[in-house]
Parts: sequence; structure tokens; C-alpha cells
Amino acid sequence: MARIPHALAARSLIALSTALAACGDDTAPAGGAGGAGGEGGAGGAPEVLEPLPDVLGALAFEDLNDDPRVVEVELVARQSSWAIVDGEQTTVLAYNDQLPGPLLHARVGDQVIVHFTNELDEPTVIHWHGLRISDQMDGSPMIQDPVQPGETFTYDFVVPDAGTFWYHTHFEQIEQLERGLYGAIVVHEDAFPHFSAERIFVADDIRLTEDNQVAAFNNSGPDVGMGRVGNTLLVNGRGEPNELAIPSGAIERWRVVSSHNSLAYGLQVEGADVRVISTDGGLLPEPFELERVEIAPGQRYDLEVRPRAEASEVRLQALILVLDENNEVVEAPFDLVVAAVEGEVVTEEPVYPEVVHPDATVTPAEEHTWELSGGVTLGIVRFTIDGKALIVGEGGPMDHAMIGEFTQGVPVAITLSSDVSPAHPFHVHGQFFQIIARDGRPVFEPGLRDTVHVRGTETATILTYFENPGMWMVHCHIAEHGERGMMADLMVHEAEAASHDHP
Repeated sequence: MARIPHALAARSLIALSTALAACGDDTAPAGGAGGAGGEGGAGGAPEVLEPLPDVLGALAFEDLNDDPRVVEVELVARQSSWAIVDGEQTTVLAYNDQLPGPLLHARVGDQVIVHFTNELDEPTVIHWHGLRISDQMDGSPMIQDPVQPGETFTYDFVVPDAGTFWYHTHFEQIEQLERGLYGAIVVHEDAFPHFSAERIFVADDIRLTEDNQVAAFNNSGPDVGMGRVGNTLLVNGRGEPNELAIPSGAIERWRVVSSHNSLAYGLQVEGADVRVISTDGGLLPEPFELERVEIAPGQRYDLEVRPRAEASEVRLQALILVLDENNEVVEAPFDLVVAAVEGEVVTEEPVYPEVVHPDATVTPAEEHTWELSGGVTLGIVRFTIDGKALIVGEGGPMDHAMIGEFTQGVPVAITLSSDVSPAHPFHVHGQFFQIIARDGRPVFEPGLRDTVHVRGTETATILTYFENPGMWMVHCHIAEHGERGMMADLMVHEAEAASHDHP
């Protein structure tokens, strides 16, 4: 893929708060936990587990534990180099010298043990984005002391939900995340559907100089106001479309992760019949036909892809707003995946497990409005949530405002109101929610989410049951917005007795 000129990216940002998208890598298989054996089962008989399918497109961790229900891995963050585009390799920050980092592959209910070593010259932590685990393992720097250079920390948790998730740094994200500290997570269902192949595509963008190095970071201008956007589009760590082959008759599961900093865009597929089968929070009760969906930073979609009989290729495309040669805003398609239709297979219909989501029509017990805002204070751009802002001490740790206290299991509606033009992909740690209204009008946006795209000068209303007790971060996922104030904590108290029945 040809690079997009930085001048075009900057002009597009100023014009509309989105620009550019993602592309390219090969299809290396990723194995995972699974296989027969292990303790458990009725009467002490060994539990027999169906091996997990390979996930193509990313290299998986080596599992160091023989127990089929334990995934134990070693993870190292350090400076490395990576061939993002042809020519000189790019100096990056990487997990295990890979971009993205190794795929964490597990089965719902598995114990995951990650022995993490920080070989950077600065502190860092890891957030397990979308996993509803203990707040002690979530990677919040408000709870976990950042891992200092040369130190280690062991993350130990059980994955409670099946779905497509990701992990990334949650410290100095403006640079650490942009330079490459992220990777994908796939957690399979107990009775997972079978496909002719499963693939993962981790989309990102990065700003490179002419000699393929990460460009300098700006402390003012569009990079702060709208969030930094790159001039090179990535899929699975490469700056070109992901090329692969798919046979006629195939039914594949394509997992798409947006690890972009600020870029949101439409997704479409040409040459195939496609259904959306999963969002941030796992499988949908009812898949729906894909015409076009929007994906924002932090969000995920799983697609069921069936090549059409007459198609010679299948293309997954990002639909991005840019400025054309006439200085007009247009939507342009960028290929993320180009799959040649080659050969033929016979595939049985996948059987999806029954899924029930919480009632999105319930009358909430509580309603709140959080205003997402920003402005210039003493010459510095600051962003706030409901008038509260992240506080960063001089030479010391950052501190979060406490934005609210809630009770586990109580349905709460929160309206996120943006009064400034930049969009805000707003992420809630440790919880799922449903999007039930935009600009005060009811909407139907299927699936459970952990990130909602609050477009500039609009409102978005989410409904959550706060099922996971603990102290949880909430923030805009654009690093420049979060680290300049749009980051806070909330507390979910464990319910003494369930007073609201829901799935």
C-alpha cells in the first residue's frame, strides 16, 4: 500500500476528526490452549477438551503449562525493530519482539498466568482490554504500581467471557501505544462454532518519517485536539493489505480489532456474504447481515464470511473520510484484506451457542449524565469528564477523580454528552454495556460493548448492570484526550443480595 502523505492526514483531521485506516500482514497460524486431558469431570474422570482451532494472522504465545485449563506465558516489553514497510526497519516498542505482540489464546474459564518483564527504560503496565477480571489485575495505574525498568510482575486471572479482546500498555499511552505495545486476545466459547478457518486482523496506523522511523510527537495542534493519526496504515504489523487465499464454499470467522489511537471508520466487505456475529462483549443473540458498520478505537467485530460463487476475490475495506485533490471531503475505500478465491471446500454450517443478553428495555434504577468537554486552561489543552480531570503531579504519579459509586447488578443509564467537536471513543474498564440512544433518540446497536464512539457534539446513552465489582477506570481511548484529563475512576460495590434479576 502506498503511504498517505502526512499533509493530507493533517488536513483531513482538521476538516473532520477522522482520517486514514489500516492494512496488511500474512497468515501465520496461532495455536492455543486445548487438547485432551486434565483433571476434573464427573467422578474424577479426566476432562476431555476439544482442541481449540488455529487463529491465522498472528503468532501465539508458547504455553508453558501442561494443564489444558491453564495458559501460562512469558511476556517481555522492550525496544525492538520491525519491518513495517519495505526498506529500513522501524525502531518500535514491542512485546516479545513482535508487532502486534503474541496472540493470547484461551478457552472461556481458563486460568491465565502472564509473567511480565519490563525491559524498557521507563515504567509501564498492561491493561487487558475487555476482560471482566479483578480490578487488581486490570492494569490500572491507580491500583497497580507501574512496573519499573528491569522489574517483573505476574498477572493471574480467569477469563470469564468468550470473545475477541486485546491487551495494551496503560502508561504514557501517547508514545508507548503508538510505538507498538499492544496485542490481541481470543477466548473461545465452551461449545465454540466450527469454521473452515479463523483469522484475526489487528488494525492500526502509525506516523513514519521518510527513513521509516516513528515521527516526533506534537504537544499542540490537531494531534492534541483530535488525536494523533498516522500516515501509514497497518494490519497485523504491516503497512500493506493482508493478502491471503480463501476457497469457494468456505465459511470463515474474521476477528477485527481496532487498535487505532483516534481513527474511526466504516467497515464493508466486497465479494462475500457477511454477517456480524460478535462485538466487544462476545457473540450476538442474533447475527445480522453486514452492509456497513462503524468501528472506533478499542472496538472489535467478528464476521462470518462466505465467498460469493461468482467472486474472484474478497476484500475487507475501511471507508475513511479524506480530502481529495479538489480539497473536498470524500469517503475513500482502503483495502485491509485482499483474499483471492482459490480452490473449493465443503463446509458444514457453524452451530452457534445460545446467547442471552441483559434486557436493554428495562427502566434503569439510576440515570446519570457525564459531560465530555475540553478547553484551554493557562495555555494548556485539557479535557474533562463531568467537569473532573485526571491530575498529574509534578514528577509524581497521576491521580484520578472518582466520578461515581454504583451497586453491582443495578441497571444504570449513563448519557455521555460531548460539547466539543472531537469525537471520543469512550471506554469503561471491567464492564459491558449496551448502546440504547443517540441524541436522545432510541437506537438499536446490537451487541455488548466496552467502548462507545461518542461523535463530536452528540450524546450517546449506554445501559449497564455493573456486574463486575471493583474500582474501574473510564476514559477516552484517544491517548491525548485521556492523558490530558479525560480519565476518571468509578466504584462498583458488591451487592449484598441480588435485587434485580437479569441474565
